[in-house]
Amino acid sequence: MKTLIFFDKKLLKPVGGPTGYLYNLEQELIKQKVNDIEFLDIKEKKIKTFFKMLPNNVQNYYRKFKKYKNRNKILKDILDEKDKKTNIELDKYDMIHFHSAKSMYMVKDSLNNYKGKVIFTSHTPKVSYKEIIEDDTPKKEYLKFKDKYDRLKIIDEYAFNRADYIIFPVEEAEECYYNTWEKYKEIKENNKDKYKYIPTGIMPIDIENNTMDIRKKYNIPENAFVVSYVGRHNEIKGYDKLKEIAEIVLKNNSNIYFLIAGKEEPIKGLENERWIEIGWTNKPYEIINASDLFILPNKETYFDLVLLEVMAIGKPVLLTYTGGNKYYKKFDDSGLFYYDYSNVDEAANKIQVISKLNTKELGEKNKKIFKENFTIEIFAKKYIKTLKEIYSNG
Repeated sequence: MKTLIFFDKKLLKPVGGPTGYLYNLEQELIKQKVNDIEFLDIKEKKIKTFFKMLPNNVQNYYRKFKKYKNRNKILKDILDEKDKKTNIELDKYDMIHFHSAKSMYMVKDSLNNYKGKVIFTSHTPKVSYKEIIEDDTPKKEYLKFKDKYDRLKIIDEYAFNRADYIIFPVEEAEECYYNTWEKYKEIKENNKDKYKYIPTGIMPIDIENNTMDIRKKYNIPENAFVVSYVGRHNEIKGYDKLKEIAEIVLKNNSNIYFLIAGKEEPIKGLENERWIEIGWTNKPYEIINASDLFILPNKETYFDLVLLEVMAIGKPVLLTYTGGNKYYKKFDDSGLFYYDYSNVDEAANKIQVISKLNTKELGEKNKKIFKENFTIEIFAKKYIKTLKEIYSNG
């Protein structure tokens, strides 16, 4: 049951998207001394260049893409029907697991005669070609190269149709594809027997500084109620709505603060002394731990790693009832509070209500749910079991 996870192991790190998802998995596989599941150790120039140029890290992909002046050439390289091969000996593996449609498409010719099983997992909160077009490409540039940008959809269609098996964390995570990709209903219907579900797991989280150290650093009173957010500052993550929510809360409550982490672009934060933007940080857990409540305002969501991280730390969460977030509704006794994405008044009111509750007790409920369902040990066990099932199916 020799399996190749088609992802450059040198890119693995504890961040968001597939990079963090696979980092957690790799660490547990090493711990369990699993030797028949490998990651890419890229030596081939063409594939190495691809991964370097377009890293499969949802947090950084579009920022990197944006820096290249000649995106038209990059689009041509991706869409070019020629030379979609790799020197990697795929046939020595029984299964290959891809974690982006783009990386799978870049070696599609080598998959034509591959006899093993091809597995595909998509990690984006909307179909990947629309992320490129809608979230990062200036409208003027999109219109200039519209024919090429619109053709990017063939990459996602290829990945879902070519795969022998498609793995999602939970069925609810598919909602963002139904909502953003008019063809997904047809794709799912034609491939429904391929789908398997494995809820994501993460490693335990170590926190260095205590709550008071962080609050002191950002001039937040010890007795203040702090709402934290860690993530991209864009519409798909609901950052624009978060600002609207905060405006209501800050106006009506003098003791509530918002502590915000993540690069302040493309949307800027509020101009308010109780809205604190700290920018990008390599210690997001300390920010979360210093707060009383975490807010996850996603417009569309897949199965957000940060939600698992917040639960592992032991904090209550206010989250939108959308996509993968809906999966957690099954846990009756929790510190999870839902609101409708478009209803900022509902969200603001719930923050004010939660500020009067025992948030420590609510957070402990979330930590219990995490330990019983979403540890990396549980995830790795389910992943290995699924691979064995796929292998045994011939």
